[in-house]
Amino acid sequence: MPVHLPYVELYKNSCLLVLSNDLLLHLIRKTAVRVQIISSARGFENEKVVATIGSFDGVHRGHRMVVESLKNAAAQCGGKSAVITLSPHPAVVLHPDRQVFLLSTLEEKSELLAATGIDYMVVLPFTKQLAQTTYSDFVREYLVNKLHISKLLVGYDNKMGHNGEGRFTEIEQFAVRIGLEVEQLSLLPGSDIPVSSTAIRGKLAEGDVIAAADMLGYQYGLTGKVVHGNNIGTTIGYPTANLQPDANKFIPRRGVYIISAIVGGHSYPGMLNIGMRPTIAGAAGSQTIEAHLFGYSGNLYGTNLTIKFVDRLRDERQFSSIDELKKQLRTDAERALSLCANINA
Repeated sequence: MPVHLPYVELYKNSCLLVLSNDLLLHLIRKTAVRVQIISSARGFENEKVVATIGSFDGVHRGHRMVVESLKNAAAQCGGKSAVITLSPHPAVVLHPDRQVFLLSTLEEKSELLAATGIDYMVVLPFTKQLAQTTYSDFVREYLVNKLHISKLLVGYDNKMGHNGEGRFTEIEQFAVRIGLEVEQLSLLPGSDIPVSSTAIRGKLAEGDVIAAADMLGYQYGLTGKVVHGNNIGTTIGYPTANLQPDANKFIPRRGVYIISAIVGGHSYPGMLNIGMRPTIAGAAGSQTIEAHLFGYSGNLYGTNLTIKFVDRLRDERQFSSIDELKKQLRTDAERALSLCANINA
């Protein structure tokens, strides 16, 4: 039976296990030449695998602590490590009437997880049917009978099954009966406040990209296609790349930010505005994301650009004239270049 494998290209030299909606398993290895199906329909039946499961939105410091524990547990038993993640995010399925904004796209999540050195990533399609599954059925049918995992690591606040009814105590008691070893992990050491995707989104909503980066363990970024705008930036001396990120990507609070971007293998500092451009006549409409890269003069239209948030400069505001806007942009540019120089010193 042919199965669509949309996530194959996300790994370079790692393994990717895709669990299709009909529970058929496909173990995929991306080689330099082509994609090979190594095994199918057998899960990890022939090897010892320690796994953990979660949305892993943003793959933040708390997630990476879980992954390190996962890798250590796998090494101790001479097995392999596997992260089981869900796609789409459960909130998309459970609350279809809401717009869900996430820290990472599936591709970004895959790249971040691959960088941690795990052996496998399992993408489990999240459906309404799966949401109705009890924790005991999920553990028995998916984790044991289909995936054949040897041990499950559970995060300190993880809940599993319909309505989150499966807390660690219930999961542990059930797992013992079916021969699955489970272990619960603790909070991130030295942290009084749990590092969570929700907390990070809260910081980004405040425009505090430094605090968000501290919890993530890396600078938050946006990737999107550069689309045509109205070229106002060019006419006032600050040409911009108009970024169009994924529709479900979380966008920080409106305002002006210091950013960095990689173009053609070279890093460029820059500044970026998220907002409605209130000073520009006729600009009322949808929110725009416009990046100006210092020292770059090429054409980015139609390309995908990734920017990283370094710091926040100010709120977006309306100026009395274009000349006043240009004056403020010069001040913004001086501050941005100064701060970037200090960071790189």
